[in-house]
Amino acid sequence: MEIEQSAFVLHSRPYRETSALVTFFTPDYGKINGVVRGVRGGRKTASQKTAMLQPFQQLTLQWREKPNNRSDLLSIQQIEMGSLRFPLQAEGNICGLYVNELLYRLLFPQVATEALFDLYQQTLYQLLSAEKRNDQAWSLRQFEHLFLAEMGHGIQCDEDINQQPIQPEQAYFFYPQYGAVLASLDSQKQGLAIQGECLLAMQEMRYCEECLPSLKKLYRWVLAHYLGDKPIMTRELFN
Repeated sequence: MEIEQSAFVLHSRPYRETSALVTFFTPDYGKINGVVRGVRGGRKTASQKTAMLQPFQQLTLQWREKPNNRSDLLSIQQIEMGSLRFPLQAEGNICGLYVNELLYRLLFPQVATEALFDLYQQTLYQLLSAEKRNDQAWSLRQFEHLFLAEMGHGIQCDEDINQQPIQPEQAYFFYPQYGAVLASLDSQKQGLAIQGECLLAMQEMRYCEECLPSLKKLYRWVLAHYLGDKPIMTRELFN
């Protein structure tokens, strides 16, 4: 059966002599790994394919689904440019690469993620239109929050672990495995310190400039629980 999908490139690396092993993000098949032939070499078609396999531009892929195929490695038969392109520059480009890295590392292969695909495009739109660093930061926090929810690891920001409403004026400690604990009741105090106002702002998707540094720490803390010991490489680009 012939499959056709809209897609964005998440990651690409050389494969054998003239091919590339490319991880794509699609709406109906989620993250897929495909071999694209004729990418490297002196031919004009190789240069054209290389130009297409850049981040943040929509592609249309075609491949043949083989019955009883146990491998998740697909042979991409055809690639065409789509109508969308997000020419992210400077820090906006790094933010986009960070989003790509999260998807590349945390998504399971070939799991349908249409809502997440829409969220990804929306985030690229926001990064493209961002006028200042705080706009970029807020776009990333929204993506991280909704991405974790789509992955089944959503953060509870309106109630603490005792199912009591978060109080904006109170201080909390947040634990990735459990949630928020009222600071005055937490004997361990080993979680991430955060104000209730910032948790509620995230729950309501309400921009709060004062909360951005705390929310950045919060999502770095939570994502580290799922990413393991290997650091996010795109964070080094900011340094």
